[in-house]
Amino acid sequence: MNTFVRRATHADADSLRLLETESRQQLTRFRGGDRLATELPFVDDGWVARIESDKWMVFVAGFDEIQLGYLCLDIATANGVPLITTVYVTVKVRQLGLGDGLVSAAIESCRQFGAVAIDSFALPGDRETKNLFERSGLTARLIIASKKLDEG
Repeated sequence: MNTFVRRATHADADSLRLLETESRQQLTRFRGGDRLATELPFVDDGWVARIESDKWMVFVAGFDEIQLGYLCLDIATANGVPLITTVYVTVKVRQLGLGDGLVSAAIESCRQFGAVAIDSFALPGDRETKNLFERSGLTARLIIASKKLDEG
């Protein structure tokens, strides 16, 4: 099998829509996942627009041209530091390096356009994502605590 990591194209839109749905179903496994799902806009049929946007970089990874993972990088953040908003690899092919490749591609792209840092986040209990980021040199620098005020 041949592994690939590359910038997404229009031809990837249908695969990205399916991967996004799969990734959102996985969010519910972690504390804060439901809230994150409401805060991150559901791209759904808007993948072509996101791929074409000058505010986003979208990467796909997989084997033999079958997309099995993706990463969204917001390059137009308010603080000027690009933010990985989503990195997802299909559960059955994790531990094969696709996530590492996606994060490496994002980091290299940020270097190429002159960014001085890159940020992301992981949900509480999501050890796989935390480990992925740490392998790539991203380390925790902030923990955000929250409480819904309508809970009493």
